[in-house]
Amino acid sequence: MNKKLIKAAVIGALFSVAPISFAADEVEEIKAPSSMLDDFSFSANVGLYTDYVFRGYTQTQNEPAIQGGFDVEHSSGLYAGTWASNVDWTTAGGEASAMDKNSVEIDVYAGWAGDLGFYDLGFDIGVLQFYYPGNKTEGAADTDATEVYFGFNKDWMDGAFSTSVTNYVVVSDDAWGFTDMEGEMYHDLTVDVPIGSSPLTLTGHVGHQTFGASTYDYTDWKVNVDYAFNDNFSAGAFYTDTDQDKAAWTVDTTYLGDSVFGGYLSAGF
Repeated sequence: MNKKLIKAAVIGALFSVAPISFAADEVEEIKAPSSMLDDFSFSANVGLYTDYVFRGYTQTQNEPAIQGGFDVEHSSGLYAGTWASNVDWTTAGGEASAMDKNSVEIDVYAGWAGDLGFYDLGFDIGVLQFYYPGNKTEGAADTDATEVYFGFNKDWMDGAFSTSVTNYVVVSDDAWGFTDMEGEMYHDLTVDVPIGSSPLTLTGHVGHQTFGASTYDYTDWKVNVDYAFNDNFSAGAFYTDTDQDKAAWTVDTTYLGDSVFGGYLSAGF
């Protein structure tokens, strides 16, 4: 998505004002406009995870991660946010590492979500920037990556379960230390199933990532159980695995795509 279009849409929503007309012999009562902030909602999240697993493979060499982010959403469905986590895959691999110095991933995103108006389908489109601040290894491909995404979601059987299908497309030349990535894709299918009236939600996921060099292509899958203590706090457990080629995805004796059992504590406000 064109960032200029997003910016223009946000500015237009913020500063468009309906014209006011005055008659020569009377002045209509003018009501004070509501605060522009009434059209916005703000949220924050933080979580502690036993492992940061991104699209099936570990970003922290199977070590814990602390993550968090902030989001702002307009009543029109426009939204923007940022999110961050500790990582160490960028500096793993010795002389073959992608970066000399880095320990954090920062994501920035913006998009538009809403309802299509038929078949109870929802949509979500946007742009996502992955940023890894630090020193890149000389001659290595960039770790930073830019994707655009579009997806659809739907609730079924009066909320008995919901599904979402999202496609992410790389629009940067390099991505995550790989070259020739422009046009490569990640396809995501996720199913959420609330367990009756309990605070438990079961989530299943399958995804497929392509690369410029097809030897790195792989499929990942995940099962997650989330227990919501209340509207703000939850805990969960997950299992994730991939069919990654072990030789291609082993760094410093760590097979990045190995199966992982993990857990987390999270909070949202």
